[in-house]
Amino acid sequence: MKKIARLHQIQPRVLVTTIGLGVLLLASFTFFLFDILKIRVINVDNARRILAEQKRKENNNFGISKIAFQQGSNNKGLDLRCLNWSSKQLYNGWSNIGKDHDFFIDYYLPSGKKAIICTTPALATALAANSKTRFLYEVSTTELDDGLYVRIVVGLSEVRETCKLITGSVDCLNSILMRQAIVKYEP
Repeated sequence: MKKIARLHQIQPRVLVTTIGLGVLLLASFTFFLFDILKIRVINVDNARRILAEQKRKENNNFGISKIAFQQGSNNKGLDLRCLNWSSKQLYNGWSNIGKDHDFFIDYYLPSGKKAIICTTPALATALAANSKTRFLYEVSTTELDDGLYVRIVVGLSEVRETCKLITGSVDCLNSILMRQAIVKYEP
């Protein structure tokens, strides 16, 4: 009888602990791995106009033009398009320019589609809290069709060095970093 009475007393604590841990894990998953916040709207028409002018000025009919944007439209916040619009990631990795290596993610944007850049709450918080953290995106033309390549560059060289110290590989957190910012386009 005493054993049954003790189990009955423990069960509510176990249940509360389990629910609490479940909510904490779900919140962590949403904060670090779920892209629900719109941080930038990619003005595709403006990018195409600038690329066409650049191509005309350089008389570069066969080369690939590229432009970089450090600022975007200022309409940040929760956006349901981040959940249901399409995305096509091509590649991700670390830049090899100088000593400061930046993490980048390449996306393909089909022609005639509107696009936004969605981020996780973790990256949005980091960008808002630290003005030194760079966030920019580059738009370039494709060779085969009228689509665009969009490269998101996030200056997180501290993560690279930490990974290298702990695991010996600079790529230990790439799977988490590549989910931090995603280019979404209308279906």
